[in-house]
Amino acid sequence: MLEAIVGSLPELKALEDTVATLERKSGEAQARVQALAHKTAQAKEFDLNAEAAALNSGRKVPNASEPGLREQLEGAGRDAEVLERRLALAVGDRARFLSEHHAEILALLEAAHAEEGQRVAEAAETALQGLLRRFAAEDAARDLQRRHPAPAAENTGGPESVSVVWGALTTQNLTGGPPRGTLEGTLRQLISMGAGTVIEAGAENDDESGENAA
Repeated sequence: MLEAIVGSLPELKALEDTVATLERKSGEAQARVQALAHKTAQAKEFDLNAEAAALNSGRKVPNASEPGLREQLEGAGRDAEVLERRLALAVGDRARFLSEHHAEILALLEAAHAEEGQRVAEAAETALQGLLRRFAAEDAARDLQRRHPAPAAENTGGPESVSVVWGALTTQNLTGGPPRGTLEGTLRQLISMGAGTVIEAGAENDDESGENAA
């Protein structure tokens, strides 16, 4: 949820951007260290084999490539360590800001929570009205079939295969999907998110304990 309020706190946004940038650079630096370590190990093997072959054949020993790569590896390793320390400092600065502005941030989060809840409630209200109209159409169609059934078609063809339906016929197994009550209850629960709620530590645990007690 911090993403929803970070725009209201320029200093926090700057800290978040710094941390994100340093995380990316640190990852890139670590990848470069690993790549150079692999190349350095390969170069060392190549240099040793080339030197041995040259000495056995009486030729001049070629210049080794491993020392140059090792120097690059050491530089890359130092750069990676510096980035790790910069990242740790930036994370600490962000944590300090969050602690010092706890009340302000909590108020912004509560406002964002209420605003998003209202949006969910409005969308759920629209969906519920459509769902109830759909239920009404289903009821009307079912009532029409019961009161005024369609005339049976004259059977002029040959015998057809028989379909067997196991179990009781219900709206759920005829149309598929969850029962009406489940759909309607879910939407009504979402609509209730439009009411003012309070974010409290342990609120979810309290709700769970109340459900278990019920």
